[in-house]
Amino acid sequence: MKRTGRKKEWSVALFCVAFLVFFPPILSIFDKPVLLFGLPVAYIVLFGFWAVVIAAVAYGARRGTAGDDQNPSSVSRTSDQGEP
Repeated sequence: MKRTGRKKEWSVALFCVAFLVFFPPILSIFDKPVLLFGLPVAYIVLFGFWAVVIAAVAYGARRGTAGDDQNPSSVSRTSDQGEP
């Protein structure tokens, strides 16, 4: 499936943000000997951002409504033999 319009922009923006967040110099900012709820802050930040990225991917992958640029009911499907 080709992504067009806002879904493509969303995917590219999410990739860029996730790449920057998980970049080691950025993560090293949170690498401090401080514990929060008994866990190092770096672990909480790492897994917290990971959860946010997963939620954003789920949001971006959901099917659009009739007002979106891709309506699943308007997509024509054909088989490999050329039959409609």
